[in-house]
Amino acid sequence: MTDEDSRNFLACCLICRDAKTLLSGGYGTGKTTFIEIAAKMFYGGDLGIVRCHQELTTFDILWALDIQKFIQSKIGAVTPRSLVTAPFKFINEIQRLNTQCQNSLLELLSEKSVIFADVHARSPDYICFLDMNPHDIGTVGLVRALMDRIDFFLNVKLLGVKETHKLLLTKYHKRHVDDLRTLAEPVLTTEQMTEIWRDVEKVGVPNEVFLKTTLVAALLRKCIKTDRSITSARYRMSCGGCPYMGEICSEMDRPIAHRWIDSSIRLSKAHAWIEGRDTISFDDVLWAMQYTLPHRLELKQSVFTKYANEAEWVLHRVKEAVALKENLWNEALSLLEPAMKGDEAAKEKLAELKTKCLAVADLYEWVESGEKGWEVRLP
Repeated sequence: MTDEDSRNFLACCLICRDAKTLLSGGYGTGKTTFIEIAAKMFYGGDLGIVRCHQELTTFDILWALDIQKFIQSKIGAVTPRSLVTAPFKFINEIQRLNTQCQNSLLELLSEKSVIFADVHARSPDYICFLDMNPHDIGTVGLVRALMDRIDFFLNVKLLGVKETHKLLLTKYHKRHVDDLRTLAEPVLTTEQMTEIWRDVEKVGVPNEVFLKTTLVAALLRKCIKTDRSITSARYRMSCGGCPYMGEICSEMDRPIAHRWIDSSIRLSKAHAWIEGRDTISFDDVLWAMQYTLPHRLELKQSVFTKYANEAEWVLHRVKEAVALKENLWNEALSLLEPAMKGDEAAKEKLAELKTKCLAVADLYEWVESGEKGWEVRLP
């Protein structure tokens, strides 16, 4: 792993309960080595691993069968495999797994539960890493339902000169080490990591962060022409004549739902905890978005004439768009509570601001609905 930001991100992944992190990169980029070293150092090597290929069945990855017990009485003949029972899960080369097996992982990763016939098994709280090579020829790829349930995503880059030199020194200067995993020593146990999970979850989230995050969400799903969340896959949206034509929604094939928000808040909490803060800021959410959005996006082909991948689009296009809007959003949010309470001047000003931003237009609709929901109190 090369840059400092990626290392900080990976540290955050390790302290988020039930986090599912996908590392994507070519051969030899260190994905598997990092994951197995992390399991050994921070979870005592309590690792459940599946090395994927297309011939695997659901039974192969989730269940073990004791033939002798099955013949004798069937009691206790079927037991969950380590991928179910281990607190550190690793699904290696996930893109090679057939569609049926990928779908079988949904319940395990979301509900921490699997069922076979009358045998029901539960997973403990866990950390899960998946890795893939996006250029691996002849593989299945990832189903959209599984991709959406993955919390975090990182494109792993090839090493530069400095990092390659450091790696060579580590492996061959004054010793000969073929496998870096042999150098790793346990540092923490699963029980200690569980305590850290609990501590991370205590990090607070100001209401202002919630509100601004919902405004980002509006940019990624709102459309004044039609509800794009229920349109047919064959429907082709024309943005011509839309007053918000320059918004980022015009570069998306499909709107994006809610899970990325939960993932962003959780990652933001871990980021704040590592920095010794007891609350997150909106900047934490903006930082987290580059890891929680890319794998969930469906962008128009024209986007990729300017951006190499979805992560670059988030890092530059989305974050820059939000930065340009933040002063406007601050003004709009300052008007929200008085407008909710019937202040006509505040409501008129909010109506004026909605013409400048699609997200503020959605905020104004909330005010217009008259549904307070809860008392709005900005810190």
